[in-house]
This record gives sequence, C-alpha cells and structure tokens, in this order.
Amino acid sequence: MEFNFDLEHIVDDLNVPEDELLQLLGDAFVGADTLWPANQRWLAWIDHRLVACVAIQRRWFRLASGYYEGWMVGTVCTTPDLQRRGIATELLRVTHADLRKDELAFAVLNCGESRVRFYERNGYQQVSARATYLRDGVAVIDDDPAMAISLLPEFDVTRLVCDSFPFGFDF
Repeated sequence: MEFNFDLEHIVDDLNVPEDELLQLLGDAFVGADTLWPANQRWLAWIDHRLVACVAIQRRWFRLASGYYEGWMVGTVCTTPDLQRRGIATELLRVTHADLRKDELAFAVLNCGESRVRFYERNGYQQVSARATYLRDGVAVIDDDPAMAISLLPEFDVTRLVCDSFPFGFDF
C-alpha cells in the first residue's frame, strides 16, 4: 500500500517536535513518556499529523570479537490507526538509504518477539536472543531479540552474533 507522507529529517534533536513525538510514542508504545536522545530522527507526517518515526543513535558496541561502531535504531513506530499499511517499512527504507551514505557498517535494534518477522522483511537478521542494557548503573538482561542490518556490502552482521547483545549505557 502506498502512502503520501511528508518526510522530516532531524539531526541532533534540533527543533524536534517534542509534544507531537511524545503523543505518537505514547499511543504506539502505550504510555511512553520520554524521548531518548537521537543523533537523527526521521518523521512521517500526513496532513500535518505525525504518524510514524524512526530514531537513530551512533554508538560503540563491545562484543567478545571486538569493538564495533554502528547505529542503534529505536522508537520505530506508526500511530495505531495507520499500522500495517507500509508506512514504517517505507520510513525504514528511507532511513537505511540515508545511513548507507555514512561510513558505519551496520544498524542494530532490539524488538519484541512478535516484531522479528517485520524486521526480517526489512533486511534485519537476528544476532542475539536477548540484549543487555544499563539501567540505573546496573546491567539488566532484556529477553527481546537483537536484530542487525548490514549497511555496507562488505560487512557481515554475523560478526555481531553473541549471547546477549550489549546495547549498553543509560540514556
């Protein structure tokens, strides 16, 4: 299904429409009430209404096989009344195309088990069955899968396979 939406690309959270974004996140993630910092955001607007977003943060990830710098993808969502219409897929396509212009080789995210097929259809591969985060200075295991996508042809995301993907620090 094809939608005509206006795309907004925000860098370093300059002039982010916080109220609209918090409303979208609250609707899509049932009660989300804070924004995590992002180096880049892609927002989709239909008739001056924010309907979807993707946020990206540049990060270093430490795995047993070494240090890797890549993109952490978060807050991929579409307003509930417009889900399953291809908006998030198109937004991810635009986001990945733009990220491929950078030198970083991959993007990674974690998602609920029910979202794995969606991300696989969008080019991601599962690299771990769970993730590790720091919350209030304590490492916490999250049983949601970690997914990665190669942004450069020479990068094989199987390098990132591990027991628990280290997403890392507190926001």
